[in-house]
Amino acid sequence: MLAVRRPEVLFNVPIHLFILIPATCLIAYLGVRADRALGWSRVIPAPWNLLGFLLLFSAGIFVVWYTYGYLAIMGEGSLATHLGGTRRLVTTGPFALCRHPSIIGKFLGVLGLGVLVGSPTFLFIIIPLLTLYSLLTARFMQERRCVALWKEDYLAYRRSTPLVLPLGRRRGA
Repeated sequence: MLAVRRPEVLFNVPIHLFILIPATCLIAYLGVRADRALGWSRVIPAPWNLLGFLLLFSAGIFVVWYTYGYLAIMGEGSLATHLGGTRRLVTTGPFALCRHPSIIGKFLGVLGLGVLVGSPTFLFIIIPLLTLYSLLTARFMQERRCVALWKEDYLAYRRSTPLVLPLGRRRGA
């Protein structure tokens, strides 16, 4: 449990608990309100919504926790670029499968919330928009910093490793 003792990991816990999760819940609530205004009904009935939420949200939290902990330990630094980032390029563990494994965890968690509230607006409009935002931010903001820090090493890693979907390693030039 070394990852739990790292201040960088602990700093991100309140960000997720008190900012990101409540903001996502507010957005889900607004999706439910939009559904009511449009006359749309829930797409996932009870108790399946609760079961789906528990499975997806738990899996999402585990993936995010594992990914961030692994990055903080193996990268020897902060897991967030706004906190200075890591000192080492991490290409092993979950980062051998894809460049941004935490996006998978966040997607699973948000999808779990969507299954719980059963909102068509949240599931089929808002979640795809949030996912697109995460992908664009990762690709064009975070990776710009990685290229600046690790130059050709990161470019080679980017050529050989998929962005998010770990469907197999690509062969890079």
